[in-house]
Amino acid sequence: MFSTVFASVLLVLSSVLTPVNTQSIDINSVAEATREYWCSSQKAACPLICLQLPGATGSPAENSCDADTLSYSCVCSNNVSPNASEYSQTMPYFICTETNTECVNKCTTSACAAACRSDHPCGAQDPKRVNVTTTTSAAATTSTATSTAVQTDEATGAATRYALEMGHIYGTFILISGFLAGFAILL
Repeated sequence: MFSTVFASVLLVLSSVLTPVNTQSIDINSVAEATREYWCSSQKAACPLICLQLPGATGSPAENSCDADTLSYSCVCSNNVSPNASEYSQTMPYFICTETNTECVNKCTTSACAAACRSDHPCGAQDPKRVNVTTTTSAAATTSTATSTAVQTDEATGAATRYALEMGHIYGTFILISGFLAGFAILL
């Protein structure tokens, strides 16, 4: 019994800790600079993805990528390896978009080209909203409070965006006024 459980745990751990390599493209067909950019983006996305997992911090236990093989590993501080294919700007996303581009390049009709992308979408298809409570057994007041908090966050975000846009407008106005005042003094 103990050996069966131990073997199962080892199997799960090895699958989680093994670097991911899900390529379906010819690596040599992608420019080295492009592959390096993909790796850079993958490594930048890993801490952000980890922040969305319960019990994980933005400091992954492992975050690596090899531009020569397109192999990568993202293991969060809670020892969970997130499904990077659910996110954009990750290695699975870039490989998917490259596969679709190669498919489009082989097409002779617009219907074929459209099917390449619509039949094989890349990145998040149904992203999880991590800032919304999804507990179904909560009381109506809790649901109302959560809804109000989300609406307040959205209103605060809109007000912040508006204030930033107005700040840019006023800043530009002050800058132009300063130049005009400077020219007026010179004349």
